[in-house]
Amino acid sequence: MTRTGTTRRLGLLGIVLALALPALLMACGDDLPDAGGDRATPTTRTEAATAAATPGDAPTATAAPRATATTAPLITIERGSVEEDREALVALYNATDGEGWDDSDNWLSDAPLGDWHGVDTDDNGRVTVLNLQNNGLSGEIPPELGSLANLEVLHLFRDYGLSGEIPPELGSLANLKWLVLSHTGLTGEVPPELGSLANLEYLGLHENRLSGEIPPEIGSLANLETLLFQENQLSGEIPPELGSLANLLGVNLNGNQLSGEIPPELGSLANLEGLVLRWNHLSGEIPPELGSLANLKGLGLDGNELSGEIPPELGNLANLRELVLQENQLSGEIPPELGNLANLRELMLQENQLSGEIPPELGSLANLLGLKLAGNGLSGCVPSSLQGQLDMFYSDLGDLPFCP
Repeated sequence: MTRTGTTRRLGLLGIVLALALPALLMACGDDLPDAGGDRATPTTRTEAATAAATPGDAPTATAAPRATATTAPLITIERGSVEEDREALVALYNATDGEGWDDSDNWLSDAPLGDWHGVDTDDNGRVTVLNLQNNGLSGEIPPELGSLANLEVLHLFRDYGLSGEIPPELGSLANLKWLVLSHTGLTGEVPPELGSLANLEYLGLHENRLSGEIPPEIGSLANLETLLFQENQLSGEIPPELGSLANLLGVNLNGNQLSGEIPPELGSLANLEGLVLRWNHLSGEIPPELGSLANLKGLGLDGNELSGEIPPELGNLANLRELVLQENQLSGEIPPELGNLANLRELMLQENQLSGEIPPELGSLANLLGLKLAGNGLSGCVPSSLQGQLDMFYSDLGDLPFCP
């Protein structure tokens, strides 16, 4: 396929991949309907990146401008040959039971590589896209894929039969923009060599069986916008180097075995819209620096071992729509500053050790649909302005009554 075809495929794939961001934001809590109806499906990459279902008449908060000063220039590196690309594809076919693929049209034939199923090429016949998602691949990813020097997209999604480790040779793919190796049986550690992918914008290694620590080298991916590592067996601490990812829009580390404290450096991610760290073993206090994330729409920290008080600085998150802190060991009172979150739709604080009365300022949350407070030591009453506004299917007030 020509460069025009490659550009078209990249654009379409970019839209598909970007749809993960609303899902990332939704992962913070229960899937609430919009005040005005169902959630709309984003149709462009920009829309997808910012979608989190704006509630019906929610005021529009002023988002901080995206930082671009630290964006690394995209570098195109030419090396290898068409024949070397062919050899790499043949190695993939042989290593992953190509005869058993759902679609292997033209593979191993004399047809141009751009005519092989799932392959796009540029005007010189070099492979730029390898998209074999949900195609029945089985076996290990061969290291020869690291020789596809012009590759911009590697998409092996829901190829459940893939096994073994991620080849460190993939770190040689200097032109790679999208790397998706998710919903497979991959094991082993995340190769630190992936930190060399200077052009990478999307890294999806979610829902595998990866173990070990998150390499601090990931913090070198200056162009990265989406980082999805959820539902693995990753352990150790969250590298503070992730705070250097100035272009990051969404990060999801949900459902691993991560421990230690949340790095305050994450508060430097000025463009971040979704931060999901739920269901790990994180401890310590919530960093007040997270209150600097002016573009944040979803914050999910539930199911950890976090302690201390809820930082009042979280009340500065003017764009926040989902705040999910349930099932931790948080104590103290609910900060009245949370009443400043004009766009908030979900506030999930149940199963902590919170005390004191419900701040009357919560009654100002005109777009709040879900409120969970049960399983704490709270007293007083819930502001009467929320009665009839809350969707009680998504709310649990425990024994707290509404104020008269």
